[in-house]
Amino acid sequence: MISLNRSKYSPIGLQLGPSSATLVQLAGSPQNRIVHAIAQEQFDFQENCSIEERDAKIATELRRILSDHHFKGRRVISCLGSQELFIQNVRLPQLPSEEIAKVVAWEAEERLPYPVADAEIRHLPAGQVFQESNSKQEVILLACHNGILQRQLNLLEQAGLTSVAIDVEPSATIRCFQNVSQDLQINSANCYLNFGDAATTVIFADQQNMLFLKYIMHGSDHLDRAVAENLDLPLTEAIRLRKIVTNSPTLDASDELHRSVIDSIRSILETISTEVENCLRYYKVTFRGKKLEQLIVTGNESSPWLIDFLSEQLNTNCNMGNPFESLKRWPNSTSILERPGRWTTAMGLAMKENTL
Repeated sequence: MISLNRSKYSPIGLQLGPSSATLVQLAGSPQNRIVHAIAQEQFDFQENCSIEERDAKIATELRRILSDHHFKGRRVISCLGSQELFIQNVRLPQLPSEEIAKVVAWEAEERLPYPVADAEIRHLPAGQVFQESNSKQEVILLACHNGILQRQLNLLEQAGLTSVAIDVEPSATIRCFQNVSQDLQINSANCYLNFGDAATTVIFADQQNMLFLKYIMHGSDHLDRAVAENLDLPLTEAIRLRKIVTNSPTLDASDELHRSVIDSIRSILETISTEVENCLRYYKVTFRGKKLEQLIVTGNESSPWLIDFLSEQLNTNCNMGNPFESLKRWPNSTSILERPGRWTTAMGLAMKENTL
């Protein structure tokens, strides 16, 4: 057995959903990464439990998961999800880099649903665009209320974890597929479609920048509830049945379960497709000259039949994203490799080497 010293283990990448936790820890150098520990679990909460009770239960469950799956150390990089992050694409005049932060703060003051003084604000340069023949600079504004950040830090502390950084889920997604991005031509980009619990994230990125970011507020939880409502089932049973269909490599029109589940979620999937199509149109108009190479589908819902559905709906080259492709060696567990896209965000967090 090869012994790896403590410094060879990455921080634990932790993605917390409304009722789930996904954790990944890597070992080895950036050029020779392997998965050291990996886990994903769902949480059950009392219907009327308070936020404090909810966080206390999550912290207790995280302690158990860390022990059961033999994670090393307690350094963690977590992230902000769709319900915790305010995002807005902002178009600015061409400005020196040192001036952009000031202008973004002014823009935030006009747009945020809470006082700027109560927020952490960041921005990402998205590149040059043209508006009525004038050169503009597209910037992605990111903001989070300090209360949300403090709650997450308190939860991590309750779980015995030391926060190294709090990232954003879209950055973690792109980080997983940097090797794919390196193959991009100079004037081209990829679209990443990441299905989460509460929302579906649409990201356009080239070799250097995240160009566009949008949350579509439909995710796994909405699909589960649609099945429960349409088939008049308890939510736990709806989740179980939908998981069977999601794990299927193809859809069987003669299978009653497949038909019932797909009929229940079809309208939501079509709504997501329409929203993605609108994003594709915006991209083509805004970033003219940057060819879209492919749409990479990842996250909880990533499956072969969903790829086929989206390819047909969007008339776009869609591929399934597999975050393990960037590793020296893949995990050998069949259960882990089922729907590999569900590990994307947590793995992207574990891959973050430079903390802010």
